[in-house]
Amino acid sequence: MDSTGIQVERGAGTVVTIRAATQQDISETIAVHKAAFPGFFLTMLGDRFLRELYRGFLQDSASIWFIASQNGRLIGFVVGTTEPAGFFKRLLMYRWYAFIVAGAAAFFRRPLQIVRRFFAALVYRGEKPRGIDKATLLSSIGVSPHYAGRGVGLSLVEHFCQEAFSRGTDQVYLLTDDANNDAANRFYVKCGFSLESSLTRDGERKMNRYIRSFSVEKQ
Repeated sequence: MDSTGIQVERGAGTVVTIRAATQQDISETIAVHKAAFPGFFLTMLGDRFLRELYRGFLQDSASIWFIASQNGRLIGFVVGTTEPAGFFKRLLMYRWYAFIVAGAAAFFRRPLQIVRRFFAALVYRGEKPRGIDKATLLSSIGVSPHYAGRGVGLSLVEHFCQEAFSRGTDQVYLLTDDANNDAANRFYVKCGFSLESSLTRDGERKMNRYIRSFSVEKQ
């Protein structure tokens, strides 16, 4: 990926630079993640866990990770992988001990909330739709709340999808909550995704799986 960056005009004179992430972006990515997802499971696991996760993305050749910045400040990110099952398998194989150590503090704070979901996360493999060989997972996208509604997320998703398609991906997919999540569901439809199916995670959490197809865009 080109790490020099592309400038995108995003309303009210807002100029945002989109570029590939580097090691120096991890700390600011964590800060944006926590601001964008307060109270979410990964946020509850703490900074050390998030650092290990994003470091794993950065070091894996199958990853796609773009950041958006304005005046040198990171304001948003999007990250995922062209090999969902392989990526999460490698992540567990090489970093399992670091994840357990990093999540230890969260275990003591909220043991009943954390333990079951934590070990479910360790065996997560991306939940790729059946019958699709070349599918890229958009794992996470976060935008600083101060910049919400300014088109930053749209630009990040577009760069992510185009990079995925350039690597030979047929589809980009993602999962998001169904309940109390109307804004996110509308956002993904606006980004060109279609609802593929719904599924239940952890026996109770209903998720929507969206797909954006390269074959549709070529028509």
